[in-house]
Amino acid sequence: MHKSSFLEIMKTLDKEELKRFEAFLSSPYFNTRNNNLKLFGIIKKYAPDFNNKSLDKEEVWKKLFPGKEYNYGLLKNIIYDITKLTERFLEVENFSSDEIGRMKNLLRKLTDKNLKNIFLNKYNNFEKNFFKSSKFYYNYFEDYFDLKFSRFEMEAFNPKDRTKLLGSEIAELLIINFMAKFSNIYNSLYIERNEYSEKPENNLIEHFAGAVFSNSELENYIDELSKGEKRDYKTAFIFFKLMKSYINPEDKKYYFEFKNALFKNDKYISEAAMRGLYACLGSALDNCKDVAEIHKDQELYDIFNQLVEKNIFAHEDGKVLPTLYLMAVKVSGYLKKPEFISKLISDYLKKIDPELQENFKNYSLAYLYYSRNEFDSVLEFSNKITIDTFQLKFILKNLQVLISFEKNDYDMFQFLNDSQKHFLSKNKSVTERYKKSNMKFLYYTNLLFKLRESTDKIETGLTEKKIKEDIVVNKQWLLEKLGELKIKI
Repeated sequence: MHKSSFLEIMKTLDKEELKRFEAFLSSPYFNTRNNNLKLFGIIKKYAPDFNNKSLDKEEVWKKLFPGKEYNYGLLKNIIYDITKLTERFLEVENFSSDEIGRMKNLLRKLTDKNLKNIFLNKYNNFEKNFFKSSKFYYNYFEDYFDLKFSRFEMEAFNPKDRTKLLGSEIAELLIINFMAKFSNIYNSLYIERNEYSEKPENNLIEHFAGAVFSNSELENYIDELSKGEKRDYKTAFIFFKLMKSYINPEDKKYYFEFKNALFKNDKYISEAAMRGLYACLGSALDNCKDVAEIHKDQELYDIFNQLVEKNIFAHEDGKVLPTLYLMAVKVSGYLKKPEFISKLISDYLKKIDPELQENFKNYSLAYLYYSRNEFDSVLEFSNKITIDTFQLKFILKNLQVLISFEKNDYDMFQFLNDSQKHFLSKNKSVTERYKKSNMKFLYYTNLLFKLRESTDKIETGLTEKKIKEDIVVNKQWLLEKLGELKIKI
């Protein structure tokens, strides 16, 4: 039995769930065969691991049918039957916790039974106490659409109870739900294209997005609606601005319009949905090609600061995404924000996977000391990190490149420069855009070393102009160092 789906599911259940499962099996509504309950009574004593030798099929058979000859076919059927019941139990558990799903099913049945008065009472109370007080969550408009459509169906049989403009309300929810869902999915498409270099065979999605979200008349109308009191329009406004920023990467104003719409109206958004929207804001920033006057590190810091201030940096389960933590620490280090790094260490390091915590602590301290300009300590703690992943290794190598310039150690830079170029050229898991951006960082840092020994104001000015207009990692650091060189010339 050890490899059965039944035991695989049992291993995931906690004590309370196991108790409810036993009650589930004891109910003749769900289970009409006593052997299933008897089998559970045999195996439950081996929770939570369920890996005892007594759970071998032959041993289980002896306890299930004492004195009877082993019958593999019969035992196999019992295991199959109880497996189906465990799956049904999971369905019931999920359904029991789904208040909205239960209400939708109840309203559907009340309509089928033509219990109009009970329907209206349940409907009105649920709409008032849930939807009209709830913040936006991922399926909010879809669920609200389903609720209103159930009333639409009830009224088809009871025309005297017709609600004025119900059809218009349903259609409006459908439109806003489309904008919310489409923009969320579009963010996933962006990640496919840019992180995994995956592209569809045609441009249907881009053409469709452009046709809908480039409509200036629609945009102006949604802008006006968002100025009213209705929360649904304010939420729709956020998603429309999100799509505008995605389809107009050449103009930074659309990114800032999305950012401002989100910062202004996120009070209408649930915590889980806010995490998703702030992740979309980060993607929209990355997508922005109008790079001459945009401070991307500062923009990222604003996002991380919002997540911390709104207490949504960690997920609902209390865990923090490792990549989110690493990026927040790095950006804060580059911007010389030691207080924010200290807060990340004290409040969120403990919420990282315990196996990662020691390395993440050293990583955090490296950037903390960088933010304080204590460069020898940066090298000390960065060299203590033992995680062998491309992302972390490359981030740390780039940090050491910065230190080589801060310490005016060109030999150190040359070694790191050769190492990084070789590392990038051999790695096939990163996009060409990522490689080019990092290669340019190395190129410009090398120029900084040369300009440090020069007094050519024209060359320094031309280099500054190139960096501003280019897509390159650590852009603000490069510009900051150029600014310091210009003062000395």
